[in-house]
Amino acid sequence: MDWKKSFFLLLISLSGLLSAQKKSEKDIWSGTYLVNEINNGASRVTDTLVIARIKDADPNEIPAKEKSDLVRWFMTSKRDGGKDEITVKRFLFDAKNNRDAYKEFGWTDLHKAGKMNCIDGGHFFICQTQPGTSVTFGKDEKYFTKTGVFGIWLHYGIVELEKSKT
Repeated sequence: MDWKKSFFLLLISLSGLLSAQKKSEKDIWSGTYLVNEINNGASRVTDTLVIARIKDADPNEIPAKEKSDLVRWFMTSKRDGGKDEITVKRFLFDAKNNRDAYKEFGWTDLHKAGKMNCIDGGHFFICQTQPGTSVTFGKDEKYFTKTGVFGIWLHYGIVELEKSKT
């Protein structure tokens, strides 16, 4: 085989790899999570959540501000028998269009550094950071996350989540 043909085949192989890499973004959310309610320093498992990647949102069916991130997951609770399936999406972060859901919590710099990622389910959100991190909410409130995964439910509060190994 001559060098031109070899170079051409190498170029095609590399472009295929780069294209596949771009399409196969690492999914940090899919899995099963134990929900640990923390009461007076004591922790107990109160639910199990299942999160799985689903088809991307249809850009024609969502608000214009959400079109910069179409990735979606579904989430179900084993406590309610899986009857309620909720669609969740990543916190909106579109610096070009000045949309930053992390800003309200003071987490923009953490997100930019790859140290804070959150998904939103409407009345709750779940975040991942480094295990053993003290997370600050606003100026006064702090939460220590042992596992690095925590959730906040409206009218309920903070829970610690632990991703199941199975």
